[in-house]
Amino acid sequence: MIAKRTREILLTLLCGIAGSLVALAFEKSINSLFNFLWIPLECRGVWLFAGGGLLVLSAAGLITGVMLAYLAPEAAGSGIPQLKIAYWRDMGRIRKRTVVVKFFAGIISIGGGISLGREGPTVQLAAGVSYLLGQRFGVINPENRAMNACGAAAGLAAAFNTPISGVTFVLEEILENLNSRLIGRLLLASFVSIFVLYLLVGDHAVLTLPHAIHFYWKAYLFIPLISILAALVGVSFQKSALGWRRKIRDKATVHPALRPLVGAMITWAAASLVFAATRHSGVLGLGYGDLNACLAGSLGLGVVVLLLLGKWVATTASYAWGGCGGIFAPTLCLGAFVGALCGGLMEHLCHLSHGELELLSVAGMSACLGAVVRAPVTSIMIVFEMTHDSALMPPLMLGALISQFVSRRCCRQNFYSQVIEDDGIKLTVHDDAEDGEDGK
Repeated sequence: MIAKRTREILLTLLCGIAGSLVALAFEKSINSLFNFLWIPLECRGVWLFAGGGLLVLSAAGLITGVMLAYLAPEAAGSGIPQLKIAYWRDMGRIRKRTVVVKFFAGIISIGGGISLGREGPTVQLAAGVSYLLGQRFGVINPENRAMNACGAAAGLAAAFNTPISGVTFVLEEILENLNSRLIGRLLLASFVSIFVLYLLVGDHAVLTLPHAIHFYWKAYLFIPLISILAALVGVSFQKSALGWRRKIRDKATVHPALRPLVGAMITWAAASLVFAATRHSGVLGLGYGDLNACLAGSLGLGVVVLLLLGKWVATTASYAWGGCGGIFAPTLCLGAFVGALCGGLMEHLCHLSHGELELLSVAGMSACLGAVVRAPVTSIMIVFEMTHDSALMPPLMLGALISQFVSRRCCRQNFYSQVIEDDGIKLTVHDDAEDGEDGK
């Protein structure tokens, strides 16, 4: 028994290290490609931005589509539904080809400007690499699934610099059990992942709040309304993206290899229009630059409205047409834009400080993400950890509570479970699966 526990600890340490390194390599590659392609175009004016952007996004959509259609169709999308399928149906098995295609297709897609996130793919990549490493060390069922879970926690922890959220997301979304016996190993994997991340790049927060957040009683009056609106935006995104995805799957005559190209062209049109009007490129890729600008209060209301509409359209199209990327980053952006828009309008009714406006944007982020993924603890913790500001916890809790109420009345299932159901896959969660992994 001691030897078995020692082996489990060593394997978990390996998952943590591998997850962190994969997440870091994926992030750096995406950012480097995006900066190389898009920063020069942003400096050259509207026409060159649109013309060069057409070439870049066409190439990104076409290359991604060919890779997904002919090499690994399961590498499309965010990766979270695919990981759940691998965990519960396939005993943790993830093909090496899937991992390789997901890594490079994700870099080309998101780095090329397609409006999707890197966090979901990072979770699938880290889980897949952990599974493959386990195979090299002779891991057999059901321990494969523990490797999946530990790798996923480590990957998300490093992707967002959010160690607690990495654990809670796996418990809430993948295992669907906050009391799982794997929690100790998940915590260890997440800790190791963050340790490696800090060792290599430091402990910088993903999002920057320029003003200190305090208790603002006036802001609490507006948080319920903003949470409802942000949740409705998240619900509308889920219904539109997945409804469009079903129609494309059942009726579209476009070859699967060309479908991501369609999403890329819609992204190009939305991004070009928004850039022409605002000189902001937040519709493209992750959008974290304009997200931080939004939190800093440096975007006008007109800019916020256009970014909100453009990001919603581009992300809906990119996901529905089979792009390679996730929904975390886009939904965070959408929620922040909703909060900033409402805060800007309410500022005309009563004076709100910069800190209060930031608070409303952050509450919108948590509510929109929570409505889509329907993981309330994660939606609270992930925004808190991304900003490193403990004063945000009460409003985040209020926003998460309201968003769950709204989403559960508008959508029968969360985004990921609906994708699995739409694909005709039925998963059964067995308690004894975790018992077996834990050696009980």
